Amino acid sequence: MSDLKTIAYPYAKAAFEFAKEKQTLDEWLSMLTVVVDVIEQPQVAAQVKNLEQGGKTESDEFLHFLFSVCQGFLDDHVQNLVKVMAENQRLIAVRDVLSVFEELKNENDKMLDATVVSSEPLSEEQLEALTKSLEKKLDRKVSLVNEVDSELVGGIVVKAGELVIDGSLKSSIHRLATSLHM
Repeated sequence: MSDLKTIAYPYAKAAFEFAKEKQTLDEWLSMLTVVVDVIEQPQVAAQVKNLEQGGKTESDEFLHFLFSVCQGFLDDHVQNLVKVMAENQRLIAVRDVLSVFEELKNENDKMLDATVVSSEPLSEEQLEALTKSLEKKLDRKVSLVNEVDSELVGGIVVKAGELVIDGSLKSSIHRLATSLHM
């Protein structure tokens, strides 16, 4: 885990457990996304970095600004999470809080994001067949995205969480060459 992800985990886990208990996981995901979108704007991101050296007054002023920009998009509970992170000078990890929260939610929903890399775009039928196959193999709902890599001569490479299935022509040729050398 990266340092920021390590910092973010307890915040994300607490937020996830609270949202799960209240059955508001989707709402929390949306609200955390809003916070990240605002905080990652270049001028706002610079202020967040400056908060690490600032005191309570700077933090309070920033939170007032942030909550006024996000007015109507955040409930009191998300605002409290952001306040606690600001008090602990941890707002720099808010992107990672969102990332960990999303991972926990996907695990809870038995959902997995996957990518299939191919030399040319796959058809809807191919994507649907591959998605069904992955869902059966992984016992999860799979959200599959197709990426095109022109350097991939043929075949596909599937990345789903920790699983990587390399069915590329380059990999097949390498395996064949290795077996011929034995």
